[in-house]
Amino acid sequence: MRHDGEVTEEQRRAYEALELEPGASTGQVREAYLDLVKVWHPDRHQQESERLRQRAEQKLKEITAAYEKLCALLGPRANEPELIPMDFGGSWGYVNARGRTVIHPLFSAARTFHEGLAAVVMVEKWGFIDPEGGFRVTPLYEECGDFHEGLAAVKWYGRWGYIDRAGLYVIQPRFQEAGPFRGGRAEVRLGPRHGLLDKSGDVDFHHNRIDGA
Repeated sequence: MRHDGEVTEEQRRAYEALELEPGASTGQVREAYLDLVKVWHPDRHQQESERLRQRAEQKLKEITAAYEKLCALLGPRANEPELIPMDFGGSWGYVNARGRTVIHPLFSAARTFHEGLAAVVMVEKWGFIDPEGGFRVTPLYEECGDFHEGLAAVKWYGRWGYIDRAGLYVIQPRFQEAGPFRGGRAEVRLGPRHGLLDKSGDVDFHHNRIDGA
């Protein structure tokens, strides 16, 4: 949260660099920064002229400096992602908070990290990588969710089940729909019926919504 007090000229310029109005929330600052990193990362401009590449590098430095200044103003960055998925033009990789490429673009799709693993697509199948870019879960799945409470929903031959961080099935695929676990339960659909699944694989069809969802 911001402390009471007027915004200085330096802080105002930081907001402008992120294309925000003074008083934007921590979440808005973070989202604006992530969007601008993806736009201005130099690796996306490799086919451009040297002048444009240098401009992209300078722009990235400016928005990173502005982000760090506003984060210091707004408070701790407990939820700041360590790695940011980015489309390099035809393939996806990851950059760190300063815009440096950490995982080279090898994937046809990539999502943010959850519980230390990120869902990516290689050879038209979803799997999960660690922050070093190595596969922890082999890309085998038609679709997948993200890890929540140690489990991720994955779609295998048209049915959804749940795997652990080692890629082992904890709940075998049998559902038509499967959501993330929250508070030890996940929303699922089995045929026409919706219910709440627990981690033992039992479904309560008398309740079809997670409290607060």
